[in-house]
Amino acid sequence: MAGPKRPAHSNLRWAIMIGIIAPLTFVMSLDRTNIAVSAPIIQKQFHFTLVEMGLILSAFTWTYAFLQIPGGLLAERWGARRTLTWANAWWSVWTVLTAAGSSVATFIGIRGLLGIGQATDWSASVEAINRWFPKQERARGNSILLAGLYLGPIVGAPLTVAIVKGLGWQWAFYIYGAAGVITAILWWTYFRDRPQDHPRISQEELDHIEAGYEASDQKERSTWRDWGQFLGNYRFWALGLQYFFLIFVQSFYTTWLPTYLIQARHFSLTAMGFGASLPWVALFAVVLISGQWQDRVYRRTGSKARSRVPFAVSGFILAALFLILASRESNTALMLIFLMLSLGSVGLVQTAIWPAVGDVAGNLTGSVTGWTNFWGNFSGGLGPIFTALLVTLTKSWGAALLVMSLAALIGAVLWLLIRPDEPLASGIMRPDTATGAAD
Repeated sequence: MAGPKRPAHSNLRWAIMIGIIAPLTFVMSLDRTNIAVSAPIIQKQFHFTLVEMGLILSAFTWTYAFLQIPGGLLAERWGARRTLTWANAWWSVWTVLTAAGSSVATFIGIRGLLGIGQATDWSASVEAINRWFPKQERARGNSILLAGLYLGPIVGAPLTVAIVKGLGWQWAFYIYGAAGVITAILWWTYFRDRPQDHPRISQEELDHIEAGYEASDQKERSTWRDWGQFLGNYRFWALGLQYFFLIFVQSFYTTWLPTYLIQARHFSLTAMGFGASLPWVALFAVVLISGQWQDRVYRRTGSKARSRVPFAVSGFILAALFLILASRESNTALMLIFLMLSLGSVGLVQTAIWPAVGDVAGNLTGSVTGWTNFWGNFSGGLGPIFTALLVTLTKSWGAALLVMSLAALIGAVLWLLIRPDEPLASGIMRPDTATGAAD
């Protein structure tokens, strides 16, 4: 029986990436940004201490972190389409309900439930990219995914400030939650798990994808035997721990930067909204540029995955250097420039990590993505609390920034152990060798 008639030409994978996946991730990022921007107002209104506010800011991250591996397994079993539709609807509801918070316990509970929904997002998104993009385009695909994530703080900080000042802090949660429901509907309507199942893809594009493709519709399921091999491999642990140290740095910008600018640098609320978005502008720009750059280097080195290592190592080192300079700079403009350069350098690491996960994980990308993201978000949960305690004990934000810089240098060393050219386990199928019959 003849298959569906396909258009002669299409560039559908990029349309899906830019038109659906990136906007979904952008709205998800808004749901995280609004609590950080609203934190000084919420803290003042409810008379929370700095440590209590740290617990609230990190509550989302704990459930998000500990459900990363189950979320990755779920994305592998259910597929990105079904997983992200239900997850997006769930976290959008709890975004709206954040506005009902009135105590430390209620805010922690609501933000924890929001984290449950978002726990599947990243694994499902990386899984979708591996299905829709050949290996030589995955750095660019992941850079667009990351750009959608990082566009949230850029737009979200000044937008949330405007909403808060005009309507009250609760309205930021109402508006962003409603936007999330809309993206869930669009995702279900226009995305398909397999390129072969999409009625608008051309045969030419399908052949291009499959030529450098992980055979997603033929992939084996992960098993506990595979995980046994992973857990005995020091490279598997290095992959997770380097992300722990990266997000330890990045979590400062995600949670405490607005408070830092107001309390330590004496910014007004309006100036904070602008200043807090600038480092994310740098990160947004770097991930887009770096994705193109890394794919070009990947091709020129004969599709060698080790070409990702210099990007990650240099990104960690530069992030540490500029963070130290920012902590010691009294000039406001230069301080913001150093913060921009520091967070921008994080982008070099981020665009290297997720293609490297596919390189070493092969047909188990979803669950290994969950493992890596677990460590990052475990750090994201510890980071705000640790920073609050350190600032409280030392009476200095500079000490906290110095500790983050040291964490970045440890991350650079760990990247030297990962060796993305080699699979993590003997039983997994690498992207460039995957063949076989359909499920």
